[in-house]
Amino acid sequence: MQSFQSVLVIEDLPEVAEWLNAQSIAVLPQAQVTVVNAIAPAREALAQKVYDLALVDLGLPDGSGACLIPEIKKSNANALCVVTTIFDDAQHLLESLKAGADGYLLKDDPEPAFRTQLEGILHGRPPLSASIAKALLQQFQPQPNNEQVGLTTRETEMLTLTAKGYQVKQAAELLGISYHTAASYLKEVYRKLQINSRAEATLKAMNMGLVNPE
Repeated sequence: MQSFQSVLVIEDLPEVAEWLNAQSIAVLPQAQVTVVNAIAPAREALAQKVYDLALVDLGLPDGSGACLIPEIKKSNANALCVVTTIFDDAQHLLESLKAGADGYLLKDDPEPAFRTQLEGILHGRPPLSASIAKALLQQFQPQPNNEQVGLTTRETEMLTLTAKGYQVKQAAELLGISYHTAASYLKEVYRKLQINSRAEATLKAMNMGLVNPE
């Protein structure tokens, strides 16, 4: 295992910071742990010392801790950055991984599980809490109905035809409605699904089980 001599804990809640400090010492008893409570003092600490491991909270008083990950990596390319957060959604996870995070752990996981997962990351094992991994997988599982996004029957039909490659005019003819009505349905589909292209519409339709990816 890589040698971890210095740990930077970035957490604004005092009791949580103390808990993360204890977990760090338990996993790496020989390491020196520095605790800061915001982005600004974290940058001051990085200017004074090189860290081997950083436990980074996302919801800091002066911004998202994710912005610190590239800075930590710049000062030490071998440093491991582990996000420790309460956010269990795919968006925060993917944003953190894109920033360069080496792990993503939930602070409300049971202490034994949290410590085991942190040790696993240090040894190169999968970098996610079991609960966040499950939540991420659920994001990619087919959704057999449109209840979650609130599509009407016509909107679902427009999405399905669009995903199958039909242009608006062709879809309108198949549905027996005017071009402008079909275009309005498609616009509403894009708004509800928060998408902007036919490619995204196709992916959404496959994820909802409306079309076969084959």
